[in-house]
Amino acid sequence: MNVRARLLLAAAALAFSAVAAKACLWDSDTLAAESARFPGISQLITGAFPRHSQEFYEWRRKTSEQQLAKNPALFALYDDLAVAQHKLGDHKAAIATMLAKEKLRPGVYETYSNLGTFYIYTGELEEAVKWIGKALAINPNAHFGREKYQKWLVEWLIERNKPHEENASPPKRRLSPHSMLMGFAQFVASKEADMISSSSDAETTLSPENALAAIRGVAGMMRFADFDNPLLQEAMGDLLLSGDQEKNAAQLASICYMKAAQESADDEKKQALLAKCKMAGRFTPDFSMDLVQRQLHFGLKEGNSYFQTIREDEMDWIAAGKDASAEFQKKYLAAH
Repeated sequence: MNVRARLLLAAAALAFSAVAAKACLWDSDTLAAESARFPGISQLITGAFPRHSQEFYEWRRKTSEQQLAKNPALFALYDDLAVAQHKLGDHKAAIATMLAKEKLRPGVYETYSNLGTFYIYTGELEEAVKWIGKALAINPNAHFGREKYQKWLVEWLIERNKPHEENASPPKRRLSPHSMLMGFAQFVASKEADMISSSSDAETTLSPENALAAIRGVAGMMRFADFDNPLLQEAMGDLLLSGDQEKNAAQLASICYMKAAQESADDEKKQALLAKCKMAGRFTPDFSMDLVQRQLHFGLKEGNSYFQTIREDEMDWIAAGKDASAEFQKKYLAAH
């Protein structure tokens, strides 16, 4: 772990110690209580929610291309095609599809929003911020305000990717010692504070309302973009860990960090995520990394089982010549 990462974790540990006296026990009842406070989040972490298979996206790509060949003016199909291309890993093709739509029908929110997402996956982060900004200018409250948090997430990633010497300066705002703020949660708190005042004198904290709004924003990205993306898992962990120990979700946060570490291809980042996982359980007497691993393993097993049921349904619908999208919505979304 590099020096900057150690310093950040040390600072977070000091902040965490200020609220250690209210620490809760590490058990299934506490995990259930956290899940009740943040409904649906545990399922998002482990993929146990309605989501499409690769076979579905192959089917959607093919059907969208066929319909657009007959009628290029069916603009909504450009979004369907681009998302299918993106989900199949062809992010550049997805961008090309959206840019083609932009030429035919410029200024559409969905086009800009999709481009903002696709450019993240090609690593063109400044371009992503530009298109997300365009989407926000058209509809700042779309997707329950999720777009704002996506923009902040990209800006946070850009900040983190700067050379270490550029990130060596202390935070511009004074952090409250009574709230556990680190990583993306700290970034969101600073952004929220900037919207109120440019002064750095006041303590920076993240209110429960703002934390919940940010959690919903990241949850939307996990649900519709990529639930097991390590950046999203880490960001969710940071947000779940923020605030008073009696109201946050430290156990769920630990599971997020463990999942992010498993998905990370960078060994240095993996170690930093595991350190965050340990920190989230630092003041819970029954905490152990083995327990977190078991909880995550069980959750992922359940999530994969649920997903395989959906996958089998989608393959059956496609083989039968049915509208797989309509069938999916009828069976898996109508009751949600």
